[in-house]
Amino acid sequence: MELMTLRIFNTEVEAELLKAYLETNGIETFVFGNILANTYNLFNNTSGGVQLKVSENDFGKANQLMNEFYNTDN
Repeated sequence: MELMTLRIFNTEVEAELLKAYLETNGIETFVFGNILANTYNLFNNTSGGVQLKVSENDFGKANQLMNEFYNTDN
């Protein structure tokens, strides 16, 4: 299974919110990165952020769900 980065966040909390929404809708997700690394890298500026990844097969549906999650028109 190939993983693709769906979105990169500044914090783990942001990633976990979307992760919960996607998993509720049947999309298995994986979070890479952590708060301590990002705190250190506030001064280092080399952080890759907190990455939310999904299977290549689920990427299209995950992207659609992510757009629904962030839609503020609801």
